[in-house]
Amino acid sequence: MLESVQYEADSLSGVSEDKKRIVKNLYLSNIAEEFVAMQVDLEIPMVISILKELEVYRGKIDYDDDQIK
Repeated sequence: MLESVQYEADSLSGVSEDKKRIVKNLYLSNIAEEFVAMQVDLEIPMVISILKELEVYRGKIDYDDDQIK
């Protein structure tokens, strides 16, 4: 659902490099996108776009019922 939402590159340029680094570090510490967004005061789709720009976004993993067994 949120994976398909992306912000334009222009709106990402308004986010400082420090804030992008913080987003990346929080996310790589296994903090969910929702909580990262709350910590840095950004919308969730913006956080996801930053993570995609930094090439660290893992997205949601979908498992078939057969794979869970």
